[in-house]
Amino acid sequence: MKLDGWVEHATLQDRLRESDVFGFPSIREFGGGVVLEAMALGLVPVIVDYGGPAELISAETGIAVPIGARDQVIGGFRAALTRLADNPGAIRPMGDRARRHVLKNFTWDAKARQVMEVYRWVLGQRTTKPSEAELFSTRDHVEGAPSEPVSGSAS
Repeated sequence: MKLDGWVEHATLQDRLRESDVFGFPSIREFGGGVVLEAMALGLVPVIVDYGGPAELISAETGIAVPIGARDQVIGGFRAALTRLADNPGAIRPMGDRARRHVLKNFTWDAKARQVMEVYRWVLGQRTTKPSEAELFSTRDHVEGAPSEPVSGSAS
């Protein structure tokens, strides 16, 4: 495990490519873009179950630590990271699912498809409001996405 602290933005992607897990304990990040970036690189996100990051992952694509007092969050992260360290064979498959989830649901093409379905409903071209399940698919297949696993080593 490596805890680098502040990393220059210009070197961040290379640093993340050397990793398998992305620990993100912030409770002030409401958008979660950094979590999507890590997932797109095939990292398993470990996040606090609060705000935007909590809406981006599922039990299949990352680990959400319950929000609580500082010592509870620290304990939750310790437990989550220990579980991953004790079961390293689970990391790569979860990271691959996280990557597929981002490619399926959070690219510009995916966003355009999602907005189009909402417009179709508003314009009366479909009778039912698009469900979250329709808009954010959990299926693994991603049209045009690389099917090989994301490479990397445990960090």
